[in-house]
Amino acid sequence: MSKPQKTAVRIAATGARLAAGIVVSAACVAGAAFAIPAAWPTVTATPPRTTVTPVAADTLLSCTGPFLALGRDATQPDALGIAATPSVVSAAAPGSSLSAQSLALPAVPGGEAAAFTAPPSDAAPAQVAAAQSVSVSSEDLAGFAASACRPPSLDSWLVGGAGTTGSNDIVLVANPGAVAASVTFTEFGSQGLAPRVSELVVQPGTQAAVPLVGSAAGEPSPVVEVTSTGAPVRAALQSSLIRTLDPVGVDTQDAVPQPRTDFSLLGVRALVPSADDDATTAVRLLAPHEGATVTLQPRSAADGSAVGAPKKVKLTAGQVGSVDFSSLKPGLYGIDITSTAPVVAAARQTTGVAKGSDFAWMTPAPDITGTTTFAVAAGPSPQLHVQNASAQDVAVELAPVSGGASQKLTLKTGEAVTVPLTASTVCRLQAPTAVRAAVGFSGPGQLAGYPVWATDAAAAPIEVYQR
Repeated sequence: MSKPQKTAVRIAATGARLAAGIVVSAACVAGAAFAIPAAWPTVTATPPRTTVTPVAADTLLSCTGPFLALGRDATQPDALGIAATPSVVSAAAPGSSLSAQSLALPAVPGGEAAAFTAPPSDAAPAQVAAAQSVSVSSEDLAGFAASACRPPSLDSWLVGGAGTTGSNDIVLVANPGAVAASVTFTEFGSQGLAPRVSELVVQPGTQAAVPLVGSAAGEPSPVVEVTSTGAPVRAALQSSLIRTLDPVGVDTQDAVPQPRTDFSLLGVRALVPSADDDATTAVRLLAPHEGATVTLQPRSAADGSAVGAPKKVKLTAGQVGSVDFSSLKPGLYGIDITSTAPVVAAARQTTGVAKGSDFAWMTPAPDITGTTTFAVAAGPSPQLHVQNASAQDVAVELAPVSGGASQKLTLKTGEAVTVPLTASTVCRLQAPTAVRAAVGFSGPGQLAGYPVWATDAAAAPIEVYQR
């Protein structure tokens, strides 16, 4: 072999060894890359954390105050006056205390509304309650109204009233706090037009009164959202009706806290089976944000059994609708409502259309669990309508907070019951699982009611992490 040939062989052999070395090195590096994560331990640092339950704040309860009359003075048609002063019932359960105060009514000479403050009990919300009722009998106003005294909130809905001839409705906005509240009213109607918006500043320690007709003139079915910034407010609606110069009822209606997809209207009393729209039992509905299909099922208040077939209605977003239940036989009912989108609702009931009649609106009864204290206002034949809202049987105990005999009720899933109450008392309701309840009053020419709300809730427990 010549020298050039030997040199070529050595170069080829050297290249082969270099190539083989590169392949082996690459394999080793790749193997190391895959081996390191599998072989080396992983260290994870979990920051220390603890569960903290915020201490409950004072409970504030605001009552709606005197029943107001609008335009009694012909020289001052927009002036408000006091038509009747309410009777207020309040009490605290053992271990809680309640302090009374009052809210000024700047637009009503000499007017004031009752309010109450209760400090927490052992870092838990105070078990306190209050309610008021008023009877009115005059040439321009007549009827009976009752309402619970409620804590303020930042957002609520008024589902009721009317802007038609003969209707006289006043929106009440109370600010029991220590700073001013900027309140916005957003009104929806039955025509589906763009909502009308107005604003108002409510000073601390006062209650404002705004005639609903100012914004809802001619609207038969208004729904008003009340939102506030700066401080929460308690919104309510005071209504009265005159038909051919005769007064045919008054009512004071609490606000609905928020739209929901599943709830019940309890204590709905059907008294007048009639084809007259003003004499029927009807449910007003609004899907504020998106269209919805709503199913409404009437149930007997005596046992919770379904009464007839459910009714369905399709709602257009932002347009108020109504469902007529005038075919119900006289009696006491609950109406279960389920919807494909969140809605707000209330039921209107009436004793008739002639002079001496009365009407009332019932708003949804929320789920309550544990111990709830509620007040029974002074009024005719008060009753408690209780519905089992859980998926299991529940044992409910009902007793006056001042002491005395208790009642024990066992309700199966979906079952309901109605029990008599004593007027002008404060009661304690205990239920280990969710129930719904409402207080109702009924007598000749007298009709009223309100749902039972849970005691002002404490803030939910939160997880606190330390870094």
